[in-house]
Amino acid sequence: MAAQLDPQIAQLLAHAPPYPGARHIPLDQLREYIRQTAAATPTYQAELASVQDVSVRGPDGDVLALRLYTPTGEGPHPVTLFFHGGGFVMGDLDSQDMIARALAEAAGTLVVSVDYRLAPEHPYPAAPKDAEAGLKWVVANIDQYNGDAQRIATAGDSAGGVLAAVTSIIARDNGIPMRAQLLFYGSGGFPFERLPSWHEFKDGTLLNVDDIDFFWEVYVPELQTVGREPLASPRFADLAGLAPAYVMTAELDPTRDDGEDLGHRLRDAGVEVVIDRVPGAIHGFLSFLGAVDISKSAIDRAASWLRQQFA
Repeated sequence: MAAQLDPQIAQLLAHAPPYPGARHIPLDQLREYIRQTAAATPTYQAELASVQDVSVRGPDGDVLALRLYTPTGEGPHPVTLFFHGGGFVMGDLDSQDMIARALAEAAGTLVVSVDYRLAPEHPYPAAPKDAEAGLKWVVANIDQYNGDAQRIATAGDSAGGVLAAVTSIIARDNGIPMRAQLLFYGSGGFPFERLPSWHEFKDGTLLNVDDIDFFWEVYVPELQTVGREPLASPRFADLAGLAPAYVMTAELDPTRDDGEDLGHRLRDAGVEVVIDRVPGAIHGFLSFLGAVDISKSAIDRAASWLRQQFA
């Protein structure tokens, strides 16, 4: 039976401006398109104790911006480092604000959203270096914000899902305990091998295969060689000893099989893994939180699992 798009998502897309494709407009216009789309989306109404921005020293002496979402209730709270999507070339602390808010509320976790540097101005490995800086800042400082540095998880959507997996590797290699990793329609890195979903949904809604190729070409200029480094494409890493993983994929997404492939590789390495394929969903569907029922139910499932890992 052919897959069916969720009716609420279909209704939203029917009123959305046409997506031009990442390769076909100047990058500054593409980034502005994303900013305007995020600004036009109503803020997800989550009950939180506070939301505050913090600026810390970045890995190359620059400023790294973080946004802290503190849940209600007494702490110290478990902590989740969050990385927004955007193909490594767009997005910011505002673009995926709804996911961070929903996760903080539903999982009772202090979410630290990391405003990592973007390509092409800052190609790989700038983003993983910023992820590591955010992780080490949390370990050293989060107690001052009512957070528990002994209960840390990582999470991200799309490109941010890749960075979340990378951060789990960095934590293991630095001896930093990590409780869990939430990988929302991320991937194992550049798709050197094209799995069936890449062909089935090559002209996917809001993300197509040409977009993905473009993003990786910009993010890792020497893609055919450097793109196989573990911190670029985590599928090439030694995955043993990593934190338990919740891998969420969207049924109608070209990256679906690639994300699930990473889940299978993690499981083969002895990692506890849950793979949750969301029927009727497209890439980026968690950005519809507050407007689409399957987005809220999906984040609630992931948050319930995360609470168990923190417990």
